[in-house]
Amino acid sequence: ASVVLAAACGCIVAKAGNRSVSSACGSADVLEALGVKVDLEPSQVEDCVRQCRIAFMFAPINHPSMKYVAPVRKKLGVRTVFNILGPMTNAAGAQHAVIGVFHPELMPLMAGALKQVGRIEHAVIIHGVGLDEISPLGPATILEIKNTAPPGQEPKVYETKQFEFDPETAVGIPRCTLEDLKGGGPEENAQKFLQVLQGGTHTDAKRDSIVLNAGVGCYVYGLTDTIEEGCALARSTLEEGKAAKLLEEWIQVSQDVAAKKEQPKQTA
Repeated sequence: ASVVLAAACGCIVAKAGNRSVSSACGSADVLEALGVKVDLEPSQVEDCVRQCRIAFMFAPINHPSMKYVAPVRKKLGVRTVFNILGPMTNAAGAQHAVIGVFHPELMPLMAGALKQVGRIEHAVIIHGVGLDEISPLGPATILEIKNTAPPGQEPKVYETKQFEFDPETAVGIPRCTLEDLKGGGPEENAQKFLQVLQGGTHTDAKRDSIVLNAGVGCYVYGLTDTIEEGCALARSTLEEGKAAKLLEEWIQVSQDVAAKKEQPKQTA
């Protein structure tokens, strides 16, 4: 849901994901339950982004060779190296990225790989309290890499810094428990997805969580100068109902784009 909120704030988002492999529910499962067409070809993804600033890149289409390892991953049922490779191989060539890791030891490894590839302009790698994202559970460790070279200069020159970000002290978001953030299957998560994006000033741990993650996205994308300002932008955008409206637009656009592909060509 945070990617929808980030897009509603003004970011252009190409979300990469898959169906459930090593977890109870994958991002593609939830989006499909909502009505988003996830199995779009690369050209259709481009159309979707152009029309509504957000699209989903389905892993089996963008990385077809991964279909050979998917059954093995599902049978293992645990995280593997492919959980690390996924965020590193964004098929859209994203230059701004927010990447979560499940072990803090992976942070410098992923930062080094991103710098070596040299595509990224600005990225943050996050390890939260027991999660691979920033959340109200507690302070998150953030490793930031930013290209400081003049535009167009190659190779890029990266500035790297690591810091702690505590949602409670930084933006006044209260602590929560893991139970407050717990999800379920695709249908249940789809309903929670809709609820969390509704406009209004009400809040809970899930809404606070998407504000945090979208706020970081706004900062990395360059919409704001600080994470704190990014969270403020995300909060106001959420309360104004812009994220819920964009979700409706995304569902319709993705269906329209998919339908155009399916229509038979007219012959003279």
